Amino acid sequence: MKTNLLAATAVLLSAATLSGCVGVNVTAQERPFERAFSDFSARTDMNARMLAEDPRLFANVSTTVLEGRVHLAGTVNSEAERQRAQQLASATPGVLEVINNIEITQGGGILETVDDRWIAGQVRAAILTDGTIRDSNYTIDTQNNIVYVMGIAQNEGELQKVLNHAASVRGVRQVVNYAVLKDDPSRQRPVATTAPDFDYTRPQAKNEQPPV
Repeated sequence: MKTNLLAATAVLLSAATLSGCVGVNVTAQERPFERAFSDFSARTDMNARMLAEDPRLFANVSTTVLEGRVHLAGTVNSEAERQRAQQLASATPGVLEVINNIEITQGGGILETVDDRWIAGQVRAAILTDGTIRDSNYTIDTQNNIVYVMGIAQNEGELQKVLNHAASVRGVRQVVNYAVLKDDPSRQRPVATTAPDFDYTRPQAKNEQPPV
């Protein structure tokens, strides 16, 4: 399994590098460099674990990491898969808390995905064009027309503007806030470097030959 995990990590890093999506923006964020780097490493590791576990789990679950807090969104086919994703996230070094909003569904499809992407784009555009908001401090996840906001707000007023922008987008059913204020006491927690011991070895399917 260790070999599979290392291979998955290499695939993730290579793909992200080629697409130009790898990077840690710390100049305009409230996060200190060590926290931003810890979050980047945790997300890379977490995604590699999910890819090694099951490519479908990796493809269907989105991960956001902010100061050790993880938000999981997406859809899976069973409660077992939902719990497995949470276990993999919790076992990742650097993770302090896991917020699991993964839904169990046999339905959904391209139209729902396109709608969610459109909503997320509209919310990000509204935040980006509002000069009174530090947009780089926020991340937006959208699932089934529900907008999840994570980030670090300068003050209550800025946070409310972000939530209002999200709620004003056509098609949004609900806005869920996981953002914190920059002076929130919870942000004083030390950077996590280890996670609870957990066996994230992928369960072996019936009649499957063990890896050499």
